[in-house]
Formats: sequence, structure tokens, C-alpha cells
Amino acid sequence: VFLVPALIFMFIGLHLYLVIRNGVSEPPVAGKMVKRTRYRKEYEEMLKLKGVPFWPDAAWRDALFAIIVISLVFVLAILSGAPEIGKPPDPSNIQSNPRPDWYFMWIFALFALMPPRIESFVIAFAPVVIGVYLLLLPVIFNEGERSPWRRPWAIAIVTGIITMVGVFWYEGTKSPWSPEFSATQLTQAEIGNVSPEAEHGAELFYSMACLYCHKIGNQGGLRGPDLTYVSDRLTEEELKIRIVNGGGNMPPFGPTLGDKQLRDLVSFLETRKMGK
Repeated sequence: VFLVPALIFMFIGLHLYLVIRNGVSEPPVAGKMVKRTRYRKEYEEMLKLKGVPFWPDAAWRDALFAIIVISLVFVLAILSGAPEIGKPPDPSNIQSNPRPDWYFMWIFALFALMPPRIESFVIAFAPVVIGVYLLLLPVIFNEGERSPWRRPWAIAIVTGIITMVGVFWYEGTKSPWSPEFSATQLTQAEIGNVSPEAEHGAELFYSMACLYCHKIGNQGGLRGPDLTYVSDRLTEEELKIRIVNGGGNMPPFGPTLGDKQLRDLVSFLETRKMGK
């Protein structure tokens, strides 16, 4: 409550000092190159011709823009209000699937998809590296073209970053790495006209939480492989081995399934063929 506001005011003061001392960058013009050896002289000559003082000519624009932003936030607060407060945290609820607000969704997806062994290093050092790089940009790249139309690599990098954030944001909204705890029992239309054993197997597929991770048709989760047409890929024996022994992120169900339950579950999965 003391250090962060103090740093904010310090950097804002430094920024205003540099603006008053050095001025602001003029709009970029394609073909006009920047050279450090003559930039200051050219800039001062331009100021004599069409420059305006920071106070009051430029300062009132900052003040007007700040008033507009604060007024907009005030109006939105009146019209929309604060988001609804949800239920208190419940440690006994195993079906919770917490997600951050939309503007943090891409970071949520990034950390969920990266290897866990590097996550701590990325959290600790990535902001430092990015911050240092941004601070060094004016020192490293301070000559040449300023117009974006003459800087294709700059446009490509910004486009790539925006695309990356958009893709991660989209993945974060789907969260394919998390079980779909809200999945409901398979509909009869999805199960189809099957034997009583396969019908019981479809019930087991839901009650044993298989549907949370595996998709059947348009129902189920995305964490595990899509089993809509699993019988086209695996034989009866292979299905039994996978269910009993598990593998990867899938737990072994051998200790929890009886022989009849296993047969019925496999019977249902054998009905999952293309064209059925």
C-alpha cells in the first residue's frame, strides 16, 4: 500500500519530466529515417515551425482524456455494477472448475499447457526478462524507419503476439486439459438401440466418470481421447486392457470394476463404430 503507489508516482513523474525535457515523438513518416547524430537538431527545428508547449496546450488534452475515462468507468459502474458474488468456497466440492477472469484466461491456458517442471521458472523470470527487454528497446533500436509500413518484422511480431494470446484465450475458455464435471448422462439418441448389457455399460460410462474425460458424440470432456468411434480403433481385448490398467492420466479401473461391469462397459464401447 506504500511501496507500489510510491513507485507508480515516481515513474509517472519521471515520464512527465522526460516529456517536458525531450518532447514527444512526432507521427512517423514513411521514408524519413532516424539518425541519432542529427535527430535532436532536426527535432528542435521542427518544434520551432509547428511545435506547441506541453503546458497548457498538451496538458489539457491529457486532463480531458482522463475525465472521459473516469466518467466512462463511473457510468459503467452505475449501469452494470459489480459482478455477482458467488457461493463461499467449499473444499468438499470436487466438481469445482475455477477459472480466472477473461483477461487472464490466456495466461491460465499458457501455464496449463506448459511442462510443469518449467512453470516455476517462467513465473519467476519471464516478467523480469520481458520488462528488461522493453526497457532496453529504445536503447537497442533507436535508428532507422519509424513508420510501421516500412517495418514488416515489427508488424509480424505484434501480429504473432496477438495471435498467440488469442489462441491461448480460446483454449482457456474450453480448458480441454480439465475434466468436464458438468457432463450429463448420455442421451438415448446417443446410446442408440443396443443390448441390455450395452445399455448398462452406457450407465457405467457415466457413473464411473468416464464421460468427464472422454467424448461420445457431442457429450463429454476433452481431456482424454474421443471415444465416439473407439471400436474402429481398438479390439475387445485392447479395450479391456486399457480400462483395467489405465495409462497416462487415466487411472486403472481394474480394482473398482467387477467382471460383469467390465464386460458390460466393453460391450457398450464396442457399439461405438462409424455408421452405427
